[in-house]
Amino acid sequence: MRVNWRLRDAIFAVARPLFNVGVRATSHVTGKLQPLRAHGGPVVVRRGEAGSVPPQNLWVGYADTDEDYLADGRKDMDSVVALLARSGVAQPSVVLDLGCAAARMTRHFPRSENSEIWGADISAPHIDWCQRHLPDLNFVTVSTAPHLPFADGYFDFVFCASVFTHITDLADAWLLEIRRVLKPGGHVYLTIQDKVSAEEMRTIYADGLVPSTVAQLRLLERDKQVSSDDCVMFYFDSDPSSRVFYDRDFITRKWAKWMDVVAYEQRFHNFQSAMLLRKRS
Repeated sequence: MRVNWRLRDAIFAVARPLFNVGVRATSHVTGKLQPLRAHGGPVVVRRGEAGSVPPQNLWVGYADTDEDYLADGRKDMDSVVALLARSGVAQPSVVLDLGCAAARMTRHFPRSENSEIWGADISAPHIDWCQRHLPDLNFVTVSTAPHLPFADGYFDFVFCASVFTHITDLADAWLLEIRRVLKPGGHVYLTIQDKVSAEEMRTIYADGLVPSTVAQLRLLERDKQVSSDDCVMFYFDSDPSSRVFYDRDFITRKWAKWMDVVAYEQRFHNFQSAMLLRKRS
């Protein structure tokens, strides 16, 4: 049978965008949220300039200038390192930044000759930039499914800044997957939003947040009384754009069944609270 190539190409030109819309609409199934080119077609990757600052479209809302982007990343990383020191945790050598984006914090983690630093994210554009511009570090794209491409007990330390704040149904599975790749006695740092976070987002931080987020929080408080004692968790929107909130006692009791809770500090990163957990030996 003779193939009409022009007709085939015309059909593909129409079908490809529709197919990719479907992929994005079912991202909770496919896990492929942000490929290098969302609408399909050819991709050309060129060599990067080592050590440069990513373009603003990869900043995920942090900072307004190149200088602030670097300074804010260093400041947030220093806060995590200080938390480890306060908690008596020795300087980790093999480290994973899960949800690293364009390595805003990853690039500032203190390291030595024996260090092995990894970043992982569901956004291929962010990981592609990191791989081309930060060759001294390691980066890998992952999916929304709770799976990491590392052996059991590989890392001393995993940190997840503003990640569990956007995971709804699979938060427990992700924590258990992190526990799997941690060495016995290894630690995970993560931030969550609790009821204090929700109250401060409705009030103190309202002017700096997306208006729809503030409106949703105020509506939930008015109609559902989410600050009440019997509310242990609430969220709105879909992953990875969801906003997830927990009752502090509920989440610490639940996760303490699987890991030791070393520290819980409210308002650690603006309105977000920090948790430091340790894998039992």
